Amino acid sequence: MIDLQTLVDETGAESGLSFNIDGILNESVNLEYDGNVAAMIGMILKMCLEMSEDVNNGDLKQVMIKNNDGIVVATKNEDDNCVALLSKDLSKMGLLLRKMDSVFNN
Repeated sequence: MIDLQTLVDETGAESGLSFNIDGILNESVNLEYDGNVAAMIGMILKMCLEMSEDVNNGDLKQVMIKNNDGIVVATKNEDDNCVALLSKDLSKMGLLLRKMDSVFNN
């Protein structure tokens, strides 16, 4: 089980959430409208998963969304459980990607 608060603290992310691929929220940290965010990121992951399957690129593991004001890194496991971290500091991108990989590989 992932300790979401610890994950947010260790990465310096502003917020995080855990949910399933259908966008059903399990837990959130420091996030307003967390149910809506879980639903939207879940839909993005599901669409990217289907696209990955359609082009025969294998199973989707992670999606990164980067904009002018920050990044979102969302990762799913083989059971379609998902975790997303949000940060306004673009310099944390590598740390977020690496930490999310290590969480789901252990």
